[in-house]
Amino acid sequence: MFTLSKKPAMRGVAVGACAALLLSACGGVVKDEDKKSDPVADLPDAEIVSPIAGMECTPDTEPSGDPIVVGGSLSLTGPLAPTATLHNAVADLVVDWVNECGGIDGRPLEWKVLDDQSTPGTVTSNYERLIGDKVDFVMGPYGGAAALAGAGPVTRAGYAYPTATNGAPDKLIGENHFPSWQIGGGVDDPTKMFDAGAETFVDALKSSGNPPKSVFYATAKFPTTLSYTAAAEPALEAAGAKTSGDVEYDLGTTDFSSIAIRIQNADPDLVYVGGLGADITNLYQAFDAIGYTPKGIYVALPAPAAVQGLGDKADGLMLSSIYENHPPLGDTDVARYFAKEFSKIADEEKVFPLVETQAAAGFAAWQILLTGINEAGVDNKAVIEWLNAHDVDTIVGTVNFDGFNNYGTDFTRVAQIQDGKRVLVWPKDVAGAEIAY
Repeated sequence: MFTLSKKPAMRGVAVGACAALLLSACGGVVKDEDKKSDPVADLPDAEIVSPIAGMECTPDTEPSGDPIVVGGSLSLTGPLAPTATLHNAVADLVVDWVNECGGIDGRPLEWKVLDDQSTPGTVTSNYERLIGDKVDFVMGPYGGAAALAGAGPVTRAGYAYPTATNGAPDKLIGENHFPSWQIGGGVDDPTKMFDAGAETFVDALKSSGNPPKSVFYATAKFPTTLSYTAAAEPALEAAGAKTSGDVEYDLGTTDFSSIAIRIQNADPDLVYVGGLGADITNLYQAFDAIGYTPKGIYVALPAPAAVQGLGDKADGLMLSSIYENHPPLGDTDVARYFAKEFSKIADEEKVFPLVETQAAAGFAAWQILLTGINEAGVDNKAVIEWLNAHDVDTIVGTVNFDGFNNYGTDFTRVAQIQDGKRVLVWPKDVAGAEIAY
């Protein structure tokens, strides 16, 4: 059993990188002027509760004994750092939280993180190193390519593999894979994994009463974003939106001037950006240089700080999401405590301080792992067997692992920036506002 204590948390130490010093080069630092506009101060106070169902929280009990060590590889530097560092902040928060609550079966939790520098080959060697160091469990990395790179050594060693951002669900990992960012709706055909998300986006646009008639696609050469676009384009065309242009660009591209000119010449109703990290920042800089304003714009996986940094220009921007911190999803004791504590630790680590889809997906992955340990003990084989046979309640919803590659639920949602705030606009059951398009 878990018994959730006031005890100094055993946070991870990034090996081989000075992430805080390098984040400014990657666009991950939240500037003081940006934070002033964030509604962090409006977050309600919340008392500590168990992070998962069925687990006690006893803050007056200190954990003792050998720590239960969870190892992970994250892109603390490189082009994926603006988002991956959020996942590291989540890990630090979870360790604090569990240890404040008394630990795992009375034992402290520890996080050991290695920097993979946004390089898949380093991800593989990092997990080999962690497994060689005999960590008790592992947490997946950020990004589809990274998740696939880590799958080999993790699966061969018989470890459970919870992931928050495996963006290549059509590439089989195995029964040890437990994704929190659920897509696909439990399909058996891997070629159909992204179809449900594409249809959700099309339905969101239709709900506006003014769906686009033309779309320009600009996509990063990255497994997740390429798959998103490959599903979205035919779905939008079937809904009557003609393709006015299509370009793919290398991961890490910063000069979007030629792409911006092509978009301006096409002048589509909608710009579909299959981008991630700071891509949206760089694209808007290119738009500014030529004096162009898109009629409508959607971006797949932007770093939250990049969207925030756009200021008023971001108003109306649509983006993929599985969670935004407002009712109904944000209206639980766990969600309120997570939001308040995340704002504090994010301020310490200089990352975007509000809970959105990335932070929520990261926390949900930890909830999956913690639930498995709580129910099955400190044993990877037992945890794998238990999770494959049960649903798990998480901050983003109840997940199951019944479909291909253990994707059993579709949590694809559409968010929009409205009056400077991130809000879900589709589907209706989780929406905080109607889409403005």
